[in-house]
Amino acid sequence: MTKTTLQSTQQSDFQQPELEPSERELIRLLEQHPDILSRYPGLLHDLEIPHSTGDVASLIERQVFMLRDKLKAHDKRMRDLMDIARANERLASSHHRIAVNLLAARDLSDVISSVNAELGNELKADYVVVRLFSDDETLLAQKPDLFVSRKAEALSVFSTMLKHRNPVCGRSSREQKAFLFGERAEQIASAAVIPLVAGADLGLLGLGGHEASRFTSSMGTEFLNQIGEMVSMALAVHLES
Repeated sequence: MTKTTLQSTQQSDFQQPELEPSERELIRLLEQHPDILSRYPGLLHDLEIPHSTGDVASLIERQVFMLRDKLKAHDKRMRDLMDIARANERLASSHHRIAVNLLAARDLSDVISSVNAELGNELKADYVVVRLFSDDETLLAQKPDLFVSRKAEALSVFSTMLKHRNPVCGRSSREQKAFLFGERAEQIASAAVIPLVAGADLGLLGLGGHEASRFTSSMGTEFLNQIGEMVSMALAVHLES
């Protein structure tokens, strides 16, 4: 009786679980390629090979778990850095393309067209508008959608921005949106406003988005500030000519 019981116990201890077809295929491949882990050590990072130590994990196993967590954190950090590098590369490419197009502009209309095309694409803006300040009554009469009087009462809502000469992102006031975007103001859920300055205040560059999340107050403005400087220089050249 005892012998029979022992034999049955031993058989149950070594009984293999039923394998899925995919598991059988994996075992077959491992048998055919026993050196695969040596050739691809990265696979070890994701494999789980527990030690038979009862309810308490061995020290080695704990160390392996900790090392695996560190490797995963390191990999994530590297991916984040690569994403930042790619984003910076895209910004540098955008800078270059915008600068080239502005330098190639033959007149004021070319500058405005380049600004509308490039910033609409690069910054995913649904609306791009340029409003320039002038005291020339002829320009004010001929191009009222582009030029606005420096003495216009409507500019008072931008007084703080013009004083500090820094771009501002987020929710613009109703008056600010009406001045920049006119009849399309109600469609603007968020905006970025960039002062155009070349010695004196030249005007304002407005970017509008349908989504409230497109331009937010938490966004960095360094890129917008640099764009404003390039556009301002190009405008100044053709406004003086």
